[in-house]
Amino acid sequence: MSSAARTTRPPRPAPVLPAVTTRPQRRFTVAEYHQLGEAGILTTRDRVELIHGLIVEKPVIHPPHTTAVGNVGRELTRLLGLDAAIRTQQPITLADSEPEPDVVLASGSPKDYGAAHPRPRQVRLVVEVADSSLAYDRTTKLGMYAAAKLPVYWVVNLIDRRVEVYTDPRGGKNPGYKTVAEYGPGDAVPVVAGGTDLGSIPVSELLP
Repeated sequence: MSSAARTTRPPRPAPVLPAVTTRPQRRFTVAEYHQLGEAGILTTRDRVELIHGLIVEKPVIHPPHTTAVGNVGRELTRLLGLDAAIRTQQPITLADSEPEPDVVLASGSPKDYGAAHPRPRQVRLVVEVADSSLAYDRTTKLGMYAAAKLPVYWVVNLIDRRVEVYTDPRGGKNPGYKTVAEYGPGDAVPVVAGGTDLGSIPVSELLP
């Protein structure tokens, strides 16, 4: 890894969920959100996820984003093997949210999640690939994952062609991560799960 290309920065400003409207909003619990799916009100054609109780439309996926998501999944599988619970654009269940991160590494194996989505204590690494969603992934998504104490959060930043690695989450009124390290195309990103260093992946293999 080229140490010159890696920088460590202080935490970014505290995330804030932008107000969609000044009028009262109807927030849904995770259970109610599931019921909407079971009743057929929400279907697989609806590209939405539950964020802080609000049903939010997901952004349009562009080809570079799709390629990067595939790259992350492929490289994690190559490093960790087929038995690792590597989930691509599938839900995780938090207290008041059910986001669908681009990639998640969960504990155990894929068969452990046949009855329920991973919960915070089972999530080892969460990854968002960001182009048009970069600001959202650095604020709303970051705050949500930090509040849930997800230990490691990657933002694969397609705009600046870097991977941002956030660690050491803190909760409270202004959740965030205490540490962020950035890795460029000449670097390799360490893959750490459950406090164990599992190896590294070249940034050039993750970017489209």
